[in-house]
Amino acid sequence: MKTNSAGNCYLCGANLTKTAMRNHLFKVHAEDKDGKECRLLRIEGFPDKNYWLYIDIPADETLSELDAFLREIWLECCGHMSEFTEYKRGQRLYGPRPGPISSKKKLKTFAAGEMLLHAYDFGSATESIITVIGNTLRKPQKDIVRLLARNAPPVFKCAGCGETAEYIDTESRYESDNPFYCEECAKEYDFEMILPVTNSPRMGECGYAGELDTFEFNPESIQVK
Repeated sequence: MKTNSAGNCYLCGANLTKTAMRNHLFKVHAEDKDGKECRLLRIEGFPDKNYWLYIDIPADETLSELDAFLREIWLECCGHMSEFTEYKRGQRLYGPRPGPISSKKKLKTFAAGEMLLHAYDFGSATESIITVIGNTLRKPQKDIVRLLARNAPPVFKCAGCGETAEYIDTESRYESDNPFYCEECAKEYDFEMILPVTNSPRMGECGYAGELDTFEFNPESIQVK
């Protein structure tokens, strides 16, 4: 995957890089007249930032709602514990960390530019960097968290035949340059160590099998104004 991977705007369908998407959301989708104040957040996998999301969430909601959303879209497998901590740019993956931030803390207490680290599962942790991009206004929504944009699903080639891979061999993922396999080639490996390819930084960890395409981009769902 490229360092600044491309993705889609879920509001208009625009295909843009992660950096360009930030400007697009502010320029085109940041204000609905008489809308509710929200925080625009960018969420990136850590250390693999090629997995990313842009979301908005009402400023008076708490971090617990954000945690629930992250579990639903790219984390939940076995009900592991999770926490938020402060994050400083350039922070290393391993090393001392600040104490946890209460999940009851409201989004409105965070200013533009502030960053958080979210960790799910302290055994085989999946971590995400959350950056407060700024404030937006949106009309009332059914769901508390609204997905605005997401990276396009990565495509991996099967190590056996070169076709598009559908599975990852978790047993060899740290030793092999390519632990990915198509459905046919995956039959040669231990079934218990094979997991599906997913659009998530938790791919290949624990028993994570994806979110069943609940948040898959669907161009037909875009309503052109």
